[in-house]
Amino acid sequence: VKGFLAEHKGESANSTIRDYRYLLNHFLEASSQRGFIALEQWGPADIREYRKSWKVAANTASKKMAILKTFFEFCLSNEWINRNPARLVRQKHNRNEDEEKERIPFTDEELTRMYKACESSYGKGKYEYRYSWSGQDLEDFISVSIYTGLRISDVATFHTDRLRKSGECHIRTTKAGKKVNTWIPEWLQKRIRERARLYGARIFGTSESPNPDVITDLWRRKLKRLWKLCGPWDETPVHHRFRHTFVRILLQTDGVEIREVAELIGDTEESVRKHYAAWVPERQARVTKVLRDAFANKPKPNFLKTRKNQA
Repeated sequence: VKGFLAEHKGESANSTIRDYRYLLNHFLEASSQRGFIALEQWGPADIREYRKSWKVAANTASKKMAILKTFFEFCLSNEWINRNPARLVRQKHNRNEDEEKERIPFTDEELTRMYKACESSYGKGKYEYRYSWSGQDLEDFISVSIYTGLRISDVATFHTDRLRKSGECHIRTTKAGKKVNTWIPEWLQKRIRERARLYGARIFGTSESPNPDVITDLWRRKLKRLWKLCGPWDETPVHHRFRHTFVRILLQTDGVEIREVAELIGDTEESVRKHYAAWVPERQARVTKVLRDAFANKPKPNFLKTRKNQA
């Protein structure tokens, strides 16, 4: 497990490493409970039984299985085992998979509410002295989240090395080693550089703890305070909805292909179509308008009167 985590450190996002660590620690506990002391003792039947112990949604279970398969593949490549038992376990499909909750982005109106609360409410009043970070800090945190689509752990630990002079921002590296960049507006580039001048290369602060979850949780708590100030909310606000908002804005832009969106967020085109394109109401409204305009002046038949009308 240590070797697997070391292999991915520096190559995978902090959130990905956290998911790996969480599952594999649980995997070690499950091995101990079964009295297993060697990898070879895990067989397909054991993997199926282990999977049954996960009290999670089908989509989450699929992600956990993907991690487990990757881990055993790593062990196989190091010749510690002679077969990958997780590969022999077929994907489990749930009849309710298609009924998964939609991925809901923030609307422009909700974003406006947040920015206004940052300016007028957050950290204001008689307890203002308690706030080490201001509403401006939260505004910048939200803006970086929206314009990059990064997960909260990557925003909280954002380093200025990500920002290129061209205005492009490095957001992820593919398994093939290709760097994927997104462009951010000039005003946000200036904010990032100004923050670097004030706070250092880690523009949203550092922590004495080597665990990135410490500073991530700090910003998660700040966002929760902000959301209380500018509610109520039809959908529970969480940081990941900024990532969905990043996708929403792209899908609403004419000429943007789903393939390009999938590459930016590190997902498949099929997943983007399933979880994003279908639920963007503005996108559907635009398609409806295009169709309405296209067929407005086209020939149409003269409808015959029904017998009832003729009578």
